[in-house]
Amino acid sequence: MKAIYYLRVFLVSYEFVFLIFSAALYILFGELLEKHFLVVSINEDALKWAMLFPISISGWTLKDGVSVIFPDDKTSKTLHEWPDFWKLKVHFNVGIMNSIIYLLPCVAVWFIGGLNKFDGAWLFFMFAVATSLNAFSFYTAKIGIRSALIKTNE
Repeated sequence: MKAIYYLRVFLVSYEFVFLIFSAALYILFGELLEKHFLVVSINEDALKWAMLFPISISGWTLKDGVSVIFPDDKTSKTLHEWPDFWKLKVHFNVGIMNSIIYLLPCVAVWFIGGLNKFDGAWLFFMFAVATSLNAFSFYTAKIGIRSALIKTNE
């Protein structure tokens, strides 16, 4: 049961939908997009520092994501006693895993110098945006959990 829920959480997410949509765009319109990409000149300094974006987003997710399941000392007990806490924990685990998985292609493309080529830049962009969507999901989860805990403590 839990394994199926893990798979569902992974496959039914904004990040995964974005990656599928981006892959479809690449397959359908890759040649057209590449022609426009080749016309644009890219700043070499920007390429050197491009990796800071996905690393910082993943770092924030790994650091602040813990507050999704441990909001604070007073309300964490209430959250952990919730009968569906295991579902929240599954979402947390998948989100942390996604943060790491989505960072790896960005690091690989940047490390081999693939940002100068359309394929590498597209791959980097896809996974950098997926990392951002993952972080946004954590951010909205923190807000939703705090709101729910305030209502239960009233």
